[in-house]
Order: sequence, then C-alpha cells, then structure tokens
Amino acid sequence: MDGSDALTELLPNRWDEAHAATLSPEALLLYRSNLLGSDKRVTNYGGGNTSSKLPMVDPLTGETVPVLWVKGSGGDIGSMKLDGFSTLYMDKLLAAQSLYRGPEHEDDMVALYPHLTFNLNPRATSIDTPLHGLIKHPHVDHVHPDAIIAIAAAADSEALTREIFAGSIGWVPWRRPGFELGVWLKRFVDANPEARGVVLTACSPGDRPRRSATTPPSAPSTAPPSGSPSGHAASPPSAARSWSRSRRSGAAPSPPA
Repeated sequence: MDGSDALTELLPNRWDEAHAATLSPEALLLYRSNLLGSDKRVTNYGGGNTSSKLPMVDPLTGETVPVLWVKGSGGDIGSMKLDGFSTLYMDKLLAAQSLYRGPEHEDDMVALYPHLTFNLNPRATSIDTPLHGLIKHPHVDHVHPDAIIAIAAAADSEALTREIFAGSIGWVPWRRPGFELGVWLKRFVDANPEARGVVLTACSPGDRPRRSATTPPSAPSTAPPSGSPSGHAASPPSAARSWSRSRRSGAAPSPPA
C-alpha cells in the first residue's frame, strides 16, 4: 500500500454513485462542490472554488460550445447553489491570453471577464478563474485541507514536498491569485503531463467529477506563512491531476520552469 492508498482509507468516500447518475452535468458540479466544502477535513469554511468545463447550447447561435462553470466571487462551496457559479465562454477565455501583457497588467484582465460571460450570467467572476480555465483538465477543485497547509506553510516546503510525494507532486513559488498564476499553472501542466499535482494555491483537476470529489488530499494544499495571504490546498483526484500553491518565508516569487 502506498501513501496515497493510506490517505484514501483515512477519508471515507462520500460520493453516492446512484445519486450522481441522476444529475445533469451542472448539478453534478454542484454536488461535488457541496461534498468538498461541507467536509472540514478537506477545506476550511468559505474557502476554495470548483469548476467544470461543460458543453452548452449557445443562446446566440444554437451551437454547442464549451463553457467554464466556476465558483464566482464570495460564498461557500459547502452550501452554494447553482446561481453561485460564473459561466464563461472557454474560447473567449483562452483567446484572452493574447491580450495579457504581464503581471503589472493583471487588473486589466479582471476588467475583461464580464465580456467573456456566457448567457448573461450576473454572477461576478472570481479572480481565481484563470487557475481553472487555462488548465486543460475538465474538472478542477481548489480546497484548503489543514493537514496539507502545514506542509506548504513550512519554510522548507519545497524540500518537504519532494520528500513526501517523491516527485509525483511538483512545487511552484507563491503567487497572488490572478492571470499570471494561471499562466504559471498552464506552463507547469504542459511541461509535466505525468505530475499528479503541484504545490501552489490549490487546484485539483481530474478527467471525471467523481475523481475530484472522492480522493482525499494526498496532493498538497498550500498555505503561505503567517502574515501572508491565506493559503489553500488541493484535494487531488485519483489517477488524475491536482495543483496547489505555497510561499516560502522570504522567498521571492518566480515563474516555474
């Protein structure tokens, strides 16, 4: 039994396959989100965000297009409803990468998000949206398990991540949420297709909703040290990917290789 199997035994599987089979894709995202957010071993109150990339019928053209459903600003994934998700055209979000002029212009990107909205959804888009949208995986969960935050908050979190996860989980320096972090994550995922995750602020993608919601945090969650922005953790999906972010005390952020 490896470490991942042991952790799986510590967190019982709460996923109800029979119930999940009755749900629409967007309701399945909500079910997954509520499961993760209501389990305080997986995420602190109010923390984290979840997403799925779903095919939807465009009300303008009648064509089926990929749409990012991602938790909007505010709220709690443990108790949120469907109206708590922002919806964005995936093609427009990906095209927005060509407009990005660097970290000093991140606020300009936030101002563009309303122009990417699908179906006139009024829910405000979270600053964490690029973490979900620029990663290729269709399901991404970003949560805050305390057990993993302890690793990310350590001064030697990079070395601890290597020691504990034996290379299956990568490590990226802390970066505040925003478009630049989304670019860093995309770069990491593209360069490390076999990695199960990376320590940063926390996402955990998978190829199926159940994989994201049922696997306990065997991949990192992250937390910056005391006094810095709140840290997060990733609850990784089995046989998929998960990511999270952290900052070492005194370490200046730098892009991942």
